[in-house]
Amino acid sequence: MSPPHVVIVGGGPMCAYAVERLAALVPTVALPRGLRISVFDRSGRFGAGATHSDRQPPASYMNRVASQIAFAADESNAGAGPLLPAALRPTFYEWARDRYLATGDERFRLEPWDVPRRYLHGMALREMFDRYVDLLRGVDGVMVELVAEEVVDIAPGDDPGARYAVRTATGRVEQADQVLLVTGHSVNRPRPGTLAASLAAHAEANPPARFVTSAYPLEVLDPATVPPGCAVAVLGLGLTAIDAVLQLTEGRGGRFAPVPSGGPWPALRYVASGGEPARIVAVSPSGLLTSCRPLNLKAADGSGAGHAALQHTGVFLTEDAIASLRRARGGPPRAADGRRPLDFARDVFPLVVLEMAYVYYRTLLGDGAAGRIAAAARPAYAAFLAGPRLDRDDAIAALLAPVQAEFDAISALADAPAAFRDVVDAGPDGRSLWGHSADLRDHRFDWRRLFDPLDDAAARSGAAWQNALVAYLRRDLAAAAQGNLRNPVKAACDGVWRDLRGVLSAACDFGGLTPDSHRETATTYLRYYSRMSNGTALEPAAKILALVDAGVLDLSIGPFPVAAPVPGRSRFRISGPLTSAAREVDVVVDGRAHPFDLDADERPLYRALAGRGVVRKWRNESTDGGAAYEPGGIDVTPDFHVVRADGVVDRGITALGAPVEGVAFFQLSAARPRSGSSVLSNAARWALDVVAALAAPDGEPVSEPALARPTPRG
Repeated sequence: MSPPHVVIVGGGPMCAYAVERLAALVPTVALPRGLRISVFDRSGRFGAGATHSDRQPPASYMNRVASQIAFAADESNAGAGPLLPAALRPTFYEWARDRYLATGDERFRLEPWDVPRRYLHGMALREMFDRYVDLLRGVDGVMVELVAEEVVDIAPGDDPGARYAVRTATGRVEQADQVLLVTGHSVNRPRPGTLAASLAAHAEANPPARFVTSAYPLEVLDPATVPPGCAVAVLGLGLTAIDAVLQLTEGRGGRFAPVPSGGPWPALRYVASGGEPARIVAVSPSGLLTSCRPLNLKAADGSGAGHAALQHTGVFLTEDAIASLRRARGGPPRAADGRRPLDFARDVFPLVVLEMAYVYYRTLLGDGAAGRIAAAARPAYAAFLAGPRLDRDDAIAALLAPVQAEFDAISALADAPAAFRDVVDAGPDGRSLWGHSADLRDHRFDWRRLFDPLDDAAARSGAAWQNALVAYLRRDLAAAAQGNLRNPVKAACDGVWRDLRGVLSAACDFGGLTPDSHRETATTYLRYYSRMSNGTALEPAAKILALVDAGVLDLSIGPFPVAAPVPGRSRFRISGPLTSAAREVDVVVDGRAHPFDLDADERPLYRALAGRGVVRKWRNESTDGGAAYEPGGIDVTPDFHVVRADGVVDRGITALGAPVEGVAFFQLSAARPRSGSSVLSNAARWALDVVAALAAPDGEPVSEPALARPTPRG
């Protein structure tokens, strides 16, 4: 009999995590027929894939510090199974340190809190992937093959006993017993009737106008597509857009020279090369750039252990609180699991704001004052959890009222130094911010200004908007330089939106929200998450400011931009309805990460799978008779096995990462050490199923593998 055959479709980071788990688990079980593992990736950059490729241009940065990037499961991934030796599961910082010691190459000379270039992460992923493949190949009876081809279809197996026939673009067919879909970031075809379709059609009919449907891979932004001296618009002001802007400037030979900043943050001056566009107009619905990620003071060492000790644990925003809200006022229960869906805006977001206020004041005033504030908040918090649903702003006002009253009482003690010291006990770090102000009350927590930092007056003209935005970005850069343990705003954003993502997942994943709330969360609240906690690092943020100062980057359009073809001309018009600013450009680049969309994904694989009924779109069905919501991802069980069009679960096909984004949140995050990383736990769950099937008498996937599995969230 032929050996069981496991096929992995996609060779990026999630594939590397899955192969690591197999490398740890496979040697622990008997393999009477051996095992064959095939990895297919169209880029051929196995372990890294295209987005994190080691061939990425050097202008592209990660948005994670070196000590918070992992490659393998660790002790925090409960139930993941046996772990590899510590030397085979370094953090990225430890990997770079070892490379620097071995080579002396300055590219690898990083501190634990440094943010690396993306291509270096790709180098590390590829090296670690190769190590794990070598471990598997060292097991008797195990074969691993790496195939640089694109999988375009998965059909019923052709051979007796084979469950699936995996077909590539070249016509190669492999018979497989189990398939893992980890296809990574998506690029979507413009849907008919959309803005993207209109822009693409205009560009095709009016050369040399061009519309670039996706900024990735960054190499598409070459001089032939975006000529030197042209005017280009970038749709987006997030991480992808920043990658695009830096590729069009630094990637074209421009350079950044340091200048005195007058503060603890980097200041730079852009020196043009002549190869860049004359003007880059960047826009987004909010008109705001993503915030700068703070200096990560939680990265106390390179192992990730320091961060685990300093990671914020929820006081108010907890999984127990989410469960209480479901019991008190969730909608009618879902048939699948009995959970009662919530309204994010009115049920969860008020707790996000309360938790941010708590972290803000604890950072500003210290643990003693934070204890008083937490105690003052408890009665209103208990009433919120058990009481009827309020409008969002009313709920926030009720929760914050005792918090602000206690802060005011503490502020009043500032004139009595001895009494004040008894309450405010944080030491110099906690007092560094407000110590520059004559009045502590100047630092009262203002959640509205936190989420919407520019007021309507800033949008009275394009120049006014850009000036206000640049001033805000400079303040934000200064706050980021203080770090995520010293600056109250950055501590609140990092401690809640990032450290408590597991709680947010428990609230949202697998239909945890009503359909209407799910839609609103995807379009509004996830944008807050991305802008406030998922931003770029200090150095690229300083580069963006330098490009504005140099007149290369134009941020004047403001909120709610309108992009449209210029009739009869090879140009596009970008205008701001609030600022009245308008610019004409030659090229438009979609500088946003595309969410997975089963109907629009440009790869033929998912269209083929949907056509065969192998997969179907997931629907957040209403439990009270309302309309359903389809975020675009494919239907999977909580352990990520696909659900066929007929509703039958296919336990032989598992999907992780991008294809299930929207069904389960935060699927495209890089693995993080010592934090119970969900992406590592998901890879472990799949690998445990594979190993359990190998150990089963008939080789079939089983419902409850012999090895314990991590419990899915949500």
